[in-house]
Amino acid sequence: LELSVSFGQGLQMTNILKDIWDDHERGACWLPRDVFAQAGFDLRELKPGRYHAGFGAGLERLIAIAHQHLRNAVSYTLLIPGSETGLRNFCLWAISMAALTLRNIHRRRDFSAGSQVKISRRSVKAAVLASQVSARSDLLVRLLFRVAGRGLPMAGERTG
Repeated sequence: LELSVSFGQGLQMTNILKDIWDDHERGACWLPRDVFAQAGFDLRELKPGRYHAGFGAGLERLIAIAHQHLRNAVSYTLLIPGSETGLRNFCLWAISMAALTLRNIHRRRDFSAGSQVKISRRSVKAAVLASQVSARSDLLVRLLFRVAGRGLPMAGERTG
């Protein structure tokens, strides 16, 4: 059960991070104030196009946490028998696309619109194809996620 909850948290955190600016435009903020305060940034000062290093540090911390949740999502998916490719693919598509989105956010922490970090149609097609090819093999699934999550910070790591 713990892994399934973590799976959902990883997907939800990724969406929250991607949608920061859409939510901000509507007057909503789902970011944890304490994480950003620890990084030296007050979320009340959040404005699109005005990047602050403290905001970037807080964002990186949340990316690392979301990445860990997605790692747990992979572990959860691997509990599903390899012969159940439909179920595995359903999970892997979501995990892969979330990991690719996190990579985009990580590479561009100064983004000011969700469209700047949205994954391309080509990436979606590649993620779906890679999932379909690897779904039966635990080893290939782990490799797929390692590639999709390459460069992402890990929870507990300090990268600056």
